[in-house]
Amino acid sequence: MASRVRPTHLNLAQVVTTVGVRGELKVRPETDDPLRLKELTTVTALLRGGEREVLTLERVHLRGNGVLIVKFQGYDDPESAARLRQAWLQIPYTEAKRSPGKILYADVLGLRVVDDLGGQVLGEVRDVLRAAQDLLEVVTPAGREVLVPWVDAFVKTIDLDEGVVRVNCVEGLFND
Repeated sequence: MASRVRPTHLNLAQVVTTVGVRGELKVRPETDDPLRLKELTTVTALLRGGEREVLTLERVHLRGNGVLIVKFQGYDDPESAARLRQAWLQIPYTEAKRSPGKILYADVLGLRVVDDLGGQVLGEVRDVLRAAQDLLEVVTPAGREVLVPWVDAFVKTIDLDEGVVRVNCVEGLFND
């Protein structure tokens, strides 16, 4: 299995569309702290074509309906701001804010997945899929993909220091 590789950046939000005539943007937060952007002066935008651009935040506000509106320096009209549509607004992984007892999705990438009872290595976490219920995408040593619901019934413990996710290996989940 591959060695654990941490991401270089974390997604905080994704730009949805332009708003109004002053270059403001509607963004969809990808964090449990939607106003995290207010604490920052710059973010990195990962644009649709894969290039990155460092942006200086001018304004961030949360509308009453839960919509986050952002304005970046140098983007003063809808035409220029449209360039940022669908961009991911990111921060360096090393600058991630961690609440006590919380684990970031990126923290589990590359962790070994082992059977909580027998200790057998079952695979490695390749991704976290966000749905109605978060799922760990685990790749077995044989290369098979297994989706493990990230709930207490399946994921028993996550030890970041040890680099291990201990799971309840229910019958049929990892068996062919």
